[in-house]
Amino acid sequence: MEKPVIIREMQKADIPEVLRLMEAIVVFEGDTDFSLTENDLLKRGFGDRPEFGAMVAQGEKNQLIGIAVHYNIPFMHNHTPSLMLKWLYVDTNHRGKSVGRKLLRGLAQYAMKHGYKKFNWFVLGSNVDAQKFYQSIGANPDNKWIRWTITPDNMVQLSKE
Repeated sequence: MEKPVIIREMQKADIPEVLRLMEAIVVFEGDTDFSLTENDLLKRGFGDRPEFGAMVAQGEKNQLIGIAVHYNIPFMHNHTPSLMLKWLYVDTNHRGKSVGRKLLRGLAQYAMKHGYKKFNWFVLGSNVDAQKFYQSIGANPDNKWIRWTITPDNMVQLSKE
């Protein structure tokens, strides 16, 4: 019988597996510039002022099979923080078993416990499966906002104007 998946907050001992899962999603997204290290995650996730957190899905043999990495925008116009989901990733051989749904449920519980009114995330426009999944849990695309990006070349040009 398969051991039930446990959803919990990331711990220091999880760092090697969290790093592995982070790299997997970056590769999935088509990026080749992955330079995070275990030390980066320890410092940024467990320092005096953590810059990110994660809900993890722990499977059989206590290995991590999924992550929901989040960060906090501490102050918004309504005096409440905003929670951003950076990455949701489930190992390919564990997809279709409700692990992603369980991770988002855990993140929703975390958000309510810590006073967040909602949480947001971005989805690759080409990731239709993810979009269908998010719609299946009651999430909706935010058509009010469009993400904008400025590249290093444009930053240099702008800084000289």
